[in-house]
Amino acid sequence: MTTDMEREITPEDDSFRYHERPDDPFWNESGLFGFMIPERKIDGYFYVWHRPNMNLTSAGVALWDDKGMETHNCLYSEWFHFNPMAPDTDMFDFELGNGMRCKTIEPLKQYRLGYTSDTYALDLLWTGAYQPPNLHYSGEHGFDIYGGVHYEQLGTVTGTITLHGETIPVDCHHFRDHSRGLRPGPAHNLPGGGFDFAWASERTSFAVTSARPDPRAPVSARSIDQVSYGHLTKDGITAHVVDGTREVLDREVDGRPRKVALHLIDELGREMHAESEVQNCLKWHSIWHMQWCLASWDVDGESGWGENQDWFDIDVIRAHQRQALGSR
Repeated sequence: MTTDMEREITPEDDSFRYHERPDDPFWNESGLFGFMIPERKIDGYFYVWHRPNMNLTSAGVALWDDKGMETHNCLYSEWFHFNPMAPDTDMFDFELGNGMRCKTIEPLKQYRLGYTSDTYALDLLWTGAYQPPNLHYSGEHGFDIYGGVHYEQLGTVTGTITLHGETIPVDCHHFRDHSRGLRPGPAHNLPGGGFDFAWASERTSFAVTSARPDPRAPVSARSIDQVSYGHLTKDGITAHVVDGTREVLDREVDGRPRKVALHLIDELGREMHAESEVQNCLKWHSIWHMQWCLASWDVDGESGWGENQDWFDIDVIRAHQRQALGSR
């Protein structure tokens, strides 16, 4: 029997109007779009958590470079938890009171993103590069917190952002995702690990999630993380990743990654090796404490750009950073 995590992703999955959901208030429909301006070491996100049973959307945008690492000193950060949902709100079709708006042009393929505030605005066209695969994660590594359905997709992003009166063109490759299911909180004792992606060319890319084998191990402990799920494109053919490892080769004193290495094996038996150098970091806490980093990549000898999202359970990273500050 085909399960919800094994079936093909369909256009109806880009909506929350075509599937049943329980009455639980913690039912979650979340979606993330990313973009970057690598020549200026800028990374950014457009992120929504719809809670349809609560009739609200928690959502925000952020923009950061290699100068500020906190939400209060990065280029821009705004998040509002209590946007009321309009009657016609859908997963990727909405206008929020905090200035965010999204329109689906073609499900699973193309989206128009917008945001307006006094100091920051964006107008972006996000176009998927391929059909998003259904990701076969399991509860073994704790990623069932995403819910019953989760898919990720790489694509092209074009348009502009305007920051303090300066209009900056955007022309890059980045990723998006969508998760659906129960997501109560707060969450503790999570595995840590990371999400990493890279785009080198239409023939070479990957997006994978990994888990630390010992989620309570200190930040400074050497860890060979186990790849839990994801997909890669090699020689133009996309397939699920079924095995692999992730290792942070070097860290800053506060725990930020400097370099990351991946070894991936897909369902066709093909291997891929990739190494990154981190270019910036935003310290961001949600389910995990996330060190959200723009990264330059070498993927099987091809140069590209992407991200290292380095995750820790909040208690683990708090203990490490307070020790680094000379406190307990």
